[in-house]
Amino acid sequence: MATAAITLMMTTTVLTSCTSDNEDNPSTSNQEAIMVNTAALYDELGIRSEMAQVLASGDYVLTDTLLVYDASGTLVTKLGTESSNLEPLAFNVEGLTDGSYTLVLWQSARTASGDKAWQLIGEEQLSTAILGETRAPIGYAFSAGYASTTVNAATTRAASLVPTLTPMAIGGIVDMRVDNLDAMADATALSLWGTNVGYCTGIRLAPAMDEEGRWYTDPDAKLPGRVAQLPVGQTSGKFFTLYHGPSNAFQLWADKGDDEAYVTHLGYVPLPVGQQSVCYFDMGRQSWQPPFFGCPDDFATWKADRDANIPVTDPLLRWGCSIDDIYDHVFSKTWYQSGNYDLEYWADPFESWHQWYYVSPSALTEQYLFETEDGQNLRYVVCICWDNTVPVEVCYNLLARQGFHATGNTILFDGANNYNQYLSADGQTEALALADSNGWYITYRPFNNQQ
Repeated sequence: MATAAITLMMTTTVLTSCTSDNEDNPSTSNQEAIMVNTAALYDELGIRSEMAQVLASGDYVLTDTLLVYDASGTLVTKLGTESSNLEPLAFNVEGLTDGSYTLVLWQSARTASGDKAWQLIGEEQLSTAILGETRAPIGYAFSAGYASTTVNAATTRAASLVPTLTPMAIGGIVDMRVDNLDAMADATALSLWGTNVGYCTGIRLAPAMDEEGRWYTDPDAKLPGRVAQLPVGQTSGKFFTLYHGPSNAFQLWADKGDDEAYVTHLGYVPLPVGQQSVCYFDMGRQSWQPPFFGCPDDFATWKADRDANIPVTDPLLRWGCSIDDIYDHVFSKTWYQSGNYDLEYWADPFESWHQWYYVSPSALTEQYLFETEDGQNLRYVVCICWDNTVPVEVCYNLLARQGFHATGNTILFDGANNYNQYLSADGQTEALALADSNGWYITYRPFNNQQ
């Protein structure tokens, strides 16, 4: 890319060298320049508009740091710049002799008062350079990005090339949301805690590091694993985290002054680098509506169903299937908890072997009954809500969502209660529903399996 073309995109910035006492900040016209695409990090994370607003307000200042290492991996120079917008910026690198250099850039922000969330460790050598957290949780405005490239000074200078560094996220965004937090007495905040052993607190800057080796964990574990925290009165907030990968364990805890109260777990959820995930919980429905953790598009659909009082229960009604099919179904859920770990025998009226799961923190269950002790031939499915404050409308909404319609008949199924009968749209499955002072119950079975 030609220098002239890049110059048209540049904004004026203040550059400071950490290895020299230059008082002037020369323009790029007569110097070797390194361009930085500052907006890319926030575009990737989906927070560009938020960052533009906090920078424009003066509450935060954008910070970019360029580290230049020679062929032996020794730090040659370190340059820093601060800016108040997301326009591209340029570093002037002076005095480089011919040879190969590794350029490493990291980007974040500080508060107007100088508060930061990141620090460099071991920067004198590329092999030991680490960018580490200094706080937890980390607000989205402190999101951090990283970029590196290798250049040959003589080649770059002769061709009038201007290398461009595009910092990309080293973590992801958790969009924390909560409703009805004041439903828990004395709660002052809701916190999301990561419970992974040896969770990441930094990243190694050497570009030769592979994906597994680049992550750094503080050996002294000085930083807590709190990922997000919302006080009473605040319903949402975005946070930056280094938790990543296909399986991350989290828990929700309510802060109560100097004390804490466990709320629920969030299972083993994926958390992609460079993307947003939504974590949502409704404290007013904590018994029968589990937390959500996933991508924003999935959350929109999930939340619309919850607002329509459709429960998360969605039992597998594949008659004749095995327990392995049930495992696949249940383990794919956003939230579940095993009720029993070994199949147990249920006598009359089922005469079947029973495996069950919570699909909400305490009220909703899915229960599967098989013909054999090793979990073959699914014969019945039972869904129970153990919270009598949950509207019975939720039960009817579940049946309607599944395509069942009421026949107007009642069935004496267990010898003690008359259940309202529903049939599936294809007429192959019968659902028997009952509501009483303890909650509501649905028993599903093949329509020809009447006992």
